[in-house]
Amino acid sequence: MLENLQQMVILAAIGHEQNFTRAADRLGISKSQVSKQIRYLEERLGCQLVQRSTRTVALTEIGLQYADYGQQLVDTVNEAEAMVAGYRNEIKGVLRIGIAQSFGNIHITSALAEFQKSNPELELEISLFDHRPNLLEEGFDCWIAIHEHPPEGMVARKLANCEFVVVASPDYIALHGKPETPGDLRRHNCITYQSRERKYVNWAFSRDGVQQSIRVRGNYRIDNAPAVLDAAVSGLGIAYLSTYLMTNEIESNKLIQLLPEWKTTVDLPIYAVYPRRKYLAPKVRCFIDFMAERMAQAPYKTPRPMQ
Repeated sequence: MLENLQQMVILAAIGHEQNFTRAADRLGISKSQVSKQIRYLEERLGCQLVQRSTRTVALTEIGLQYADYGQQLVDTVNEAEAMVAGYRNEIKGVLRIGIAQSFGNIHITSALAEFQKSNPELELEISLFDHRPNLLEEGFDCWIAIHEHPPEGMVARKLANCEFVVVASPDYIALHGKPETPGDLRRHNCITYQSRERKYVNWAFSRDGVQQSIRVRGNYRIDNAPAVLDAAVSGLGIAYLSTYLMTNEIESNKLIQLLPEWKTTVDLPIYAVYPRRKYLAPKVRCFIDFMAERMAQAPYKTPRPMQ
């Protein structure tokens, strides 16, 4: 029975990692042991669970279904460990965190050293990315997300709101002039963020209770938020930019704020997202509390130009 359970867990790890070597590393065993146990499992069940090629590993349809039961075993063990750790209030083990890349690089990674120093028995595994992950399949304990809609079935604790500002460089303004109303943006070259998941071409504003959404166009579209900032500083066009990306660009007049009397109204919250569990591990709760405190102190407000 114990060997059967071990094989199920190994298959679940292969399904997660899509690679024998990474599955072995994840489980702390050798690659040869992984291969041997999967071979024994397929022989015992009398069916193929894993499809192998020279470069890729994938589970068959029945392998995927069987691996789900193995993942349930892993989840049950993690739940039991979290329950005991919560009882003892232990902050230890491996904490796997996914972070929105641009925000993480600017505001979070530097803070993680402080967090780990405060929790020396904790091991951190950090992944920076901009896609929308499947937390359970990818094995994350927590995801710091900048997203309009957090994943269904997850717990999402709101940490802060992103604020936005419309900006352009002095060079661009000298050549093309300033828009006086949001509608004027249609006649300007606008730098837009565009990825596989999201496309920001409708810029939202409000003034005195009046709402406007302007569909903008431009010849520069990019899937990296800091690159939008760089393009605006370089004079390529007008940007609708999150203030968390900026350091001193407005204060030093590298960028000029446009349409200051119009409030930007895009709703883009920052969440701590984590799987819904009966017992939340103290390491996860501790990290989320740390982030909530950190975000409450951080200056994400619209900067002001130097006088």
